[in-house]
Amino acid sequence: MQFCARKSLTTLGAMSALMLLLGACSQSDNNSEVQLSALATRVTNLETSLAAGKTRLEYLEDMNAIQKLQASYLHSLFTQRYENIPGLFALDQPDVSVEFSDSGVYRGGDSVRGLYKAFEATRNAPGFFLMHLAVDPYIEIAKDGMSAKSHWLSPGVSNSAKNGSSWIWGPYYVDYIKEDGAWKILHSNLAPLFRNPYNYSWNDAPNHGSVNGQLSVKPDQPTTLYRPFNEVKKEPNMFRNNPDLPQPY
Repeated sequence: MQFCARKSLTTLGAMSALMLLLGACSQSDNNSEVQLSALATRVTNLETSLAAGKTRLEYLEDMNAIQKLQASYLHSLFTQRYENIPGLFALDQPDVSVEFSDSGVYRGGDSVRGLYKAFEATRNAPGFFLMHLAVDPYIEIAKDGMSAKSHWLSPGVSNSAKNGSSWIWGPYYVDYIKEDGAWKILHSNLAPLFRNPYNYSWNDAPNHGSVNGQLSVKPDQPTTLYRPFNEVKKEPNMFRNNPDLPQPY
């Protein structure tokens, strides 16, 4: 009887130990599952943070590239390196366009090339220069990162022996497109508020001058926006025709 009792106790002890071991394993498995779940959550959060960081980095790189593109255009215009300018435009896009003041619209790659080719004649004009700054950029990049719209303010001046010195101040409206990873100008419109001789204030200038007809190439379409201060200064709400700042799209 004692032997049987001892055997029973031994069997019970073994079973208890086995139950404890199984319980420990089960608890260990549960802990592992919890740890794996926590790790998976951390990995997901890290991936989300990395994706957001990548998007933010691409956005900042695009902003910087667009501002460098605009600066490249204005530098080439000022230094009369006109041969560099067409390559800054999306020339393969059928609606690529340029206009400034009352120039009319030069639309299409051939017209844009022809326009800046015609500008090369100004190298032979003593004292000629154009200086258009682009400041206070307001740039809106599309959600897909493939296009952008912008508004710039441009305090500018020009000079030539024939026409003398002039103020040219107003907004630039420029649209951009990304082609093969590089930003290009799609539409560019400088619509000055005033364009008048240097020796007059913009309020007292008798006229605002003209750029239409001064180049050897003709525009494809009439000017779309230009109405200088001489014309609108007596009107209420004289900026009603100017576009709003670009909105998210």
